[in-house]
Amino acid sequence: MQTSTGLDRRIVRTRDAIREALIDLMEEKGFEAISIKDITDRANINRGTFYLHYHDKFDLLDQTETEIIEDMKQILIREDSLGLEEYMISDRPHPIIIALFEYIQARSRMMHAILGLKANPNFQGRLKKAIESNLYFIGFAHHKSENDLLVPGEYLISYVAAAHMGVVQAWLNNGCRETPREMAQILSRLSFQGPFKAIR
Repeated sequence: MQTSTGLDRRIVRTRDAIREALIDLMEEKGFEAISIKDITDRANINRGTFYLHYHDKFDLLDQTETEIIEDMKQILIREDSLGLEEYMISDRPHPIIIALFEYIQARSRMMHAILGLKANPNFQGRLKKAIESNLYFIGFAHHKSENDLLVPGEYLISYVAAAHMGVVQAWLNNGCRETPREMAQILSRLSFQGPFKAIR
């Protein structure tokens, strides 16, 4: 008799195999050219098994993207008690930024496939909006009134989110050469000191 734990593990293994197949195929020929048969052949499963988990390849991609966004939100929420002030006046990378880069590195092939510079722009837009809405969790401009800001808050948040996305995409396209801590240091300096101060 199959235990619930054993069944859960089998489901996880099957989903992992399907997603690994998706990543492989996206790297090889792009999402649009992928068929369900391509995925099932690569994952070594039958079509019935695939449809137990996903409606189609779009549902597979959507669920994968949604889980990534939710995971990253949880990192921000978990670290929301850490203020920014002390990091703005020091040269230490913020723990949140380190944690996010560690998450991305651990899933670098998947993140590159769906977030790389040539990847799905819809996901990039969804992730940017998630970053914008959750920047407040780490205190970014949260306690400031509009009168205290040099530019409207919505533009400030949009600028920071887009800049962060660009740095992550460049890191992924460079093969994640730097460590998560090194990248957190780079992003912290750009965020807290400004891009022009980075030019000597």
